[in-house]
Amino acid sequence: MARILAKAAALLAAAAGTALFTAGWSAPGDPSGTQSFVLTTHSTAPNPVYRAVASGVFSATGTMQATSTASDAPLKATFPSGTFLLTQTSAGRQTGSINPSTCAAVYTVTGLGYKIGSGTGSYSGITGSGTANLEFTGTLPKLSNGKCDESSTAVPIAGTATSVVHASGPVTLP
Repeated sequence: MARILAKAAALLAAAAGTALFTAGWSAPGDPSGTQSFVLTTHSTAPNPVYRAVASGVFSATGTMQATSTASDAPLKATFPSGTFLLTQTSAGRQTGSINPSTCAAVYTVTGLGYKIGSGTGSYSGITGSGTANLEFTGTLPKLSNGKCDESSTAVPIAGTATSVVHASGPVTLP
């Protein structure tokens, strides 16, 4: 479970470009303004593919995935018009809780800093930064003694895991 949280935190930090609802929307075609992302996955894999929805300076639906399984690996955003990287610039604050009766786990990471760059296609020359927040929820298995398996190798029960990242910040497209 700790490994999943650490990877999710790294992905969040790297993906800190995600938030569906933000105040500072830019006008269509404006090359700079607030860019928001929402990333979601139900995977418990070490390097999951996130469904990514972008809105603001540009709107698109695509995917984001870390470029490797290293905890500090950047996220590669892939949209129909090109790609770019999100790299973590600062760690966030982690909190978590596990309900001892149901083994429902909730972990959050808030305030992850990120920067955007290395664009291709329509995103060539993209620059930006922002903050991201991650929430992971899932139900841990129970041990034979009835307690929740909180070990670093515990994997949430199939179908119960969800990770959502909300990120936003200023972006400029040349």
